[in-house]
Amino acid sequence: MVEMLVALVFISFLMAGMLRIYGSAIQGFASANQTIKAQRDNRWALDAVQDDLQSAGYFYPVRPVISTIDNVNSSDQNPVMILPGQTITNKYIADPNNPSATPTNETITFDELQFMTDQVLPITATLSSAPPDATHIAVTTTLGDLSLLQAGDFAMILDAPYPANVMDIVVIGGGPYSGTSGTLSLSVAQQQDPNTGAFLGGYGSLQSTYHQAGTTVVFIRPYQVIRYSLLPMALDPSNPQATVPCLVRDQAGYPSSGTRIAWPAATANAATLAAAGVTRSVVAENVTGLRFDMSANQGQTWTRAGDWPATQTNLNDQLAALAAANPGIGYVSSTQDPTKRLWYRYAPILFRVDLTTRTVMRRDDFNTTSTTPSLVYRTRTQTLFVQPRNFGFGL
Repeated sequence: MVEMLVALVFISFLMAGMLRIYGSAIQGFASANQTIKAQRDNRWALDAVQDDLQSAGYFYPVRPVISTIDNVNSSDQNPVMILPGQTITNKYIADPNNPSATPTNETITFDELQFMTDQVLPITATLSSAPPDATHIAVTTTLGDLSLLQAGDFAMILDAPYPANVMDIVVIGGGPYSGTSGTLSLSVAQQQDPNTGAFLGGYGSLQSTYHQAGTTVVFIRPYQVIRYSLLPMALDPSNPQATVPCLVRDQAGYPSSGTRIAWPAATANAATLAAAGVTRSVVAENVTGLRFDMSANQGQTWTRAGDWPATQTNLNDQLAALAAANPGIGYVSSTQDPTKRLWYRYAPILFRVDLTTRTVMRRDDFNTTSTTPSLVYRTRTQTLFVQPRNFGFGL
C-alpha cells in the first residue's frame, strides 16, 4: 500500500508536469496561429489594394472629360485625394469570457484614399448575330452575366467592319438585363467617335451594322470613384452590438454635381447601398492602421499632411518642380490645373501604403511591455509602394 501511494505521488508530479508542457504547447500554437493569420490578412489586404492602385487612372476610350469633374476646389470630389486623420469608433468585447457583455469603445484613426478610374467589367460577350438595326445588339456572354450591366456602361465591338474602318464604341441604355444572352438597347444620344472622343448622337448608336456574329464585345463602366477606408462592421450575428474594424472598398459613379460623395455608413444594408449606387466589399478584417502617402519625386520626399488641402499644396510644389526640371515632356505642374482635370494622367506618382492588422483575440502572452498580466492584441504592419501604370501617360 505504501509503495502504491509513493508511485501515485510520483505519477501525479509527472502528470502535472506533462500537463504544464501540454498547456504551454497549446498556448504557443494558438498564439502563433493568430499571429500568422494577422500577417496573412495583412498581405491579402495589401495585394487587393495593390491590384486596384495599379489600375488607377485607367481611362478608355479616349473622350472629352465630363465638365463636372472638379480638381480645383479641394472640398469637392477631386479625382484623386487622400483624407488623413479620419476616425471611427469600434466596439469590442473586453472580456472574452463574457461575450454578451456591453462592448468597450475604442477610437481608430486612419487615412482614406479616393481615386477615379474607368472599370473594366468582369464580363465578355460575342455578337449572337449581326446587329438588327443601329440601336440594338444581340449578345451572348462567354464570361459573367448580363445582370452586371447597367445604363451608361460602354460596349466596345472589337472588329473593324466595312465600310467604317473603326471600332464601334457605344453606350448601353435601357435595362435591367439578366441571363447569359439578350438584346441590348443602345443610347443614341451618347454614341461616341473613338477617333476624336466626340459624342455622335447624329450618327445613331452604331456607325455600322456590318458587324459579324461571333465578334467579341467587352464592357467598361466609366467615371468610377473607388474609396478605401476603415469601417466598424457588425459581423457577429450572435452579438450585433460588437463590431470589427475592417478595410472596406466602396465604389460609386462620379457625382453629376461634382460635390463630395456622402458615402453610406457602416450600418447601411444592401438596399441602402443600392439606393445610393454604392458597391461595398470587405477586403480584410481586424485592420487597425491605414496610411496613404504620395510622392512626385520617386519617394525622395512625401506629401501627406494634416488634411487634403495641405497635402495638395505639398504635391503641387513637387509637380511644379518636376515640370520645370523636365520641360517639353508635358508633365502637369499642379493638381488643380483646370485644363487637365485628370491631372494624374500627366504625372508619375508613387503611392505608399502602410497597413496594420491585429489578431482576432487578445491574449496574456501577447503582452511584452508589462509584467502585470493583461489581455492585449498582437499587431503586424507592412508597407507597400505602388506606381500606377496609367499615371503619367497623358490622354
